Amino acid sequence: METIVNEQTNQFKQPDLIAQENNSKMSSAEQGKLWATYVGNTMSICVLNYMLKHVEDQEIKTILENALHLSEQFAQSIHKIFVQEKFPIPVGFTNEDVDLTAPRLFEDEFYLHYLKYVAKAGISLYGIAVPLVTRSDIRQFFTNSMDQTVNLINQVTTVLLKKGYLTKPPYIPIQKRWIL
Repeated sequence: METIVNEQTNQFKQPDLIAQENNSKMSSAEQGKLWATYVGNTMSICVLNYMLKHVEDQEIKTILENALHLSEQFAQSIHKIFVQEKFPIPVGFTNEDVDLTAPRLFEDEFYLHYLKYVAKAGISLYGIAVPLVTRSDIRQFFTNSMDQTVNLINQVTTVLLKKGYLTKPPYIPIQKRWIL
């Protein structure tokens, strides 16, 4: 039996096991995590489209566009998996759930804080999904989603710091000796 070595991870896989894993039905954990991820990202698409109508700062706009692209990519990937599995597509959020002509509600700074918050939520969801998922294609989706979301949160944090919008946690003096 032939063995495949993934050069990026140095993991050994046998071709028939890979095919077997990806052809198995989705487990309840896979269904639930994909469903939650789909609904969350369709909501983000609506919110980000609204924010992009009002953002003024070009650097923040670029990050919002990147976040929108990621949410669209994640939702499309899940949609494709659901179609292949003949699994019902969640309604999620649509353009009818947001009024893009509504007046501006927040300053540009808020958009960065919002992205930092939702990125933390996404990293948490994806991180919990990875050890629960048995199908390699779905596990790879969550791993990639987590990697891309970590990159996004790093971009957001860099801009928050650069613009002076992020307060660093306090420093604690280092004790020369601990008394127990």
